[in-house]
Amino acid sequence: MRELKREPILTDTFESVNLFTPVPGSVYIYRVSSEDRSGHTGQWQQSCKDVQFIEVTTESVSGFQISGGEEEFFLRSAASLSRLLAPLGTGRVLYVDITGLSHPTWAALIRAAIAARMEVRAVYVEPYRYKRSAAPLEGQIYDLSARIAGIAPMPGFATISTTEESVFVPLLGFEGARFRHVIEQVQPSNERMVPVVGIPGFKPWYVFEAYMGNRAALEETSAWHHIEFVPANCPFSCFYLLQELAQYHPNSTLKVAMIGTKPHALGAVMFALTSPNRIELIYDNPIRKEGRTDGLDRLLVYHVGAITAGAGGNSMTTGVGRY
Repeated sequence: MRELKREPILTDTFESVNLFTPVPGSVYIYRVSSEDRSGHTGQWQQSCKDVQFIEVTTESVSGFQISGGEEEFFLRSAASLSRLLAPLGTGRVLYVDITGLSHPTWAALIRAAIAARMEVRAVYVEPYRYKRSAAPLEGQIYDLSARIAGIAPMPGFATISTTEESVFVPLLGFEGARFRHVIEQVQPSNERMVPVVGIPGFKPWYVFEAYMGNRAALEETSAWHHIEFVPANCPFSCFYLLQELAQYHPNSTLKVAMIGTKPHALGAVMFALTSPNRIELIYDNPIRKEGRTDGLDRLLVYHVGAITAGAGGNSMTTGVGRY
């Protein structure tokens, strides 16, 4: 068992978005999507006059634009992202609200902000509930994605593996179709597959629905024997698990499929920033359905900079040979 006392969980939890406000002098980057939980910044802009808010208005596979400007900032270009972040100032607190942003956009922003020596904090608002399928099929309990655009390297996170050996680590959500698609594309060894399920989930019953949604692929591969559990809303627990897996498999690359919660994906991105040669991020670029969630629940602030500034090869925890 991992020594939890050596693993700080650097998260501020607020039971309501009304209980949180950005710190004075900070910068807050966000996007308002079709989900209720992404539209909470309006009240802060009314009361936080000393906080600079930057709204991402459009996103594409290659970049994004912000309110009040026509320039497109390219995800693969450090120089392009620097034009956005450099004027904000070194050492300044930067909140990246990952709730309404796509994975490629928020990951690229966090990477660039760390390079710019800003104090990075990620913000995530849990949904009150997910939209259920009207006619659920196997692996489709919730109606979340319209289709899968296809697996492609995350901009700025492409990895050239130095070893043929790999361990496949799917971060599971509810969508069994996405899990099956990734398995078909990656072709992992069943014996070297370590699925991760969020326990506890955002709601107590979500763990059962995660199993139900992914049941067919878990049974076919026998991967359910190797499942690991970390809290669904905790990127740090996911980060520490990946560290432990990397230590136990020192000659292997971790192929991490980000098909579950955004906090778990954030944990994988943090590990990629601290140990880029040990991980390959796999993302299938789902096209999200409109109105996929209703309402909003807890707001969590993750102190990403505390890990990405200090974590590295010497901070790996000690495993007990479970993999």
